[in-house]
Amino acid sequence: MPVTEAVIRGLATAQSFERGKSYYHRGAVLDLSQRGNTLLARVEGSSYEPYEVSVELSEHGVMEAFCSCSYDWGGCCKHIVAALLAYVREPDQVTERPVVAELLADLGRNDLLELLTELLSKQPRWIDWVEMRLTTQAAEGSEEDASHPRQRQTPIDPEPFRQQAQYALSNYDVRDWRGGRDAVSEIRALVEQARPFVEAGDGLNALLILEAVTGVFVKHWYEVDYEGTDSAMLFADLGSLFAEAILSADLSAEERDEWADRLTDWQGELEDYAIDEGFDAAIGATLQGWDYPPLQAVLEGHITNKGAWEDEAPWYADELTLARLNVLERQGRTAEYLHLAEAEGQTALYLIMLVKLGRIEEAVEYALRYMTTTDEALALAQALREHDRSAEALSIAEHGLTLHGDPWTLACWLRDYAAGAGQPALALQAARAAFARSLSLEDYQTAQLLAGDDWPSVKPELLDWLADADYASRKVDIYLYEGMVDEAIQAVDLDSYPSYYTVEPVVDAAWQSHPDWAIRQCKRQAEPIMNGGKSKHYHHAVRWLDKARRAYLAAGREEEWSTYLENLIRVHARKYSLRPQLEALRE
Repeated sequence: MPVTEAVIRGLATAQSFERGKSYYHRGAVLDLSQRGNTLLARVEGSSYEPYEVSVELSEHGVMEAFCSCSYDWGGCCKHIVAALLAYVREPDQVTERPVVAELLADLGRNDLLELLTELLSKQPRWIDWVEMRLTTQAAEGSEEDASHPRQRQTPIDPEPFRQQAQYALSNYDVRDWRGGRDAVSEIRALVEQARPFVEAGDGLNALLILEAVTGVFVKHWYEVDYEGTDSAMLFADLGSLFAEAILSADLSAEERDEWADRLTDWQGELEDYAIDEGFDAAIGATLQGWDYPPLQAVLEGHITNKGAWEDEAPWYADELTLARLNVLERQGRTAEYLHLAEAEGQTALYLIMLVKLGRIEEAVEYALRYMTTTDEALALAQALREHDRSAEALSIAEHGLTLHGDPWTLACWLRDYAAGAGQPALALQAARAAFARSLSLEDYQTAQLLAGDDWPSVKPELLDWLADADYASRKVDIYLYEGMVDEAIQAVDLDSYPSYYTVEPVVDAAWQSHPDWAIRQCKRQAEPIMNGGKSKHYHHAVRWLDKARRAYLAAGREEEWSTYLENLIRVHARKYSLRPQLEALRE
């Protein structure tokens, strides 16, 4: 899925998207470059130094995004949004840089060895990292047969992993909160070194890595992440990986008891800091293993309304079920996989497995009877498409639009797929559904494109939906796109607390046709800044006043503007950083 403005909007909150759009328009995005799938940018913000942005791209869109700012309120920050908008709107401004593999491609073995040796001599801590990576390569499949990872015949040495964890947690700048976040990220990278072993079915070596890293992290995480936000997510992921490793390993009853005790101790330490989501699923895996009677009954096909549990399912039931399903799939135990997925209500995974097994008709029939959410429909439709079953994929996606859940992602997928498959009526139906959910300009324009000659009959319905929206921010872009300035003004006036991101484009469109309104809005934005003595933001106040000046002059009220300006200069005469800026407006 290519990166579009609709995708970017979906990655951020409405406020972050609007602010990011404003940053982009102000030219805050600097040095936009791309190395392979990595997009890099510097974005000017409130700090003296620009913020560093990096975004990992793939055929599926944005995989991961990072910014050096302190934003931590969900979704991408405004700086990432600005960088992505620049990437989408000005592709010619993106500087292509060679990826590392290309830089090294022409070097011979001796040159590479010399370069690596010199690098490690300057960064001794990376020697342990190299040793660690050489260890984990034994669990990774070759490029020729990535589906069958190599089995390691000997236990790994966990010491390099332990040393890397200790280094990560002891070498960061305590004065910079980002240092703690980076330390947690390094621990996460170490934890991920166990995944190839898990996927190869080598649970014992995976446990050696996980134990080495977790033992250090549990003792010291609070020193680097006292708020616990990043660590809580990592502990949740750790618990899932532990559960899979335990279920993949051939542990004796005594070894399982030892692991249960160790995990329980770690969980107790976490709960002292109010982190509840950690190792419970892994503890359940050690206590139950594969021979838990209710689980055994389900795997044999005896399904009841209790699922794979003797009593009421615990809160971590889904996490443990997913770990069990992953192991069953790797081991080729597909019949047991289907029984467990069905018993535990994992409908999407159940349907996808049926598709993988070629049981398409069965999957479609089951979906139409038991599927309840848009997410389940999207997962099945994507699986059907991957298996070249276009008609079934389109049918399931269309049915999914009638189910519970947020339909936007499914509607966008169906819109684009149907359009490419030569189904214009279905594509337009999905486009209307996507717009009804997002009310975004991009989805509006996409619906217009797909409607073609039928747009005059489609447009009024979309504008009616827009008129019912609660906030002006969802309206003004489309109203201004359609030249409906009066409607945009009304939308701002009806909004109790319109942001300046919403007001500004309307003022820019209305200053000639509605100068009185534009003048009032500019004063409302500028005067609180000046009266409040917000010196850092005086330039914003002056920018609004300059817009007011244009509106005054457009209305032939030059004398009134001059009187207003001179009064401002007199009132704020003692504000030495503001007064010169106001005086410059005389010109």
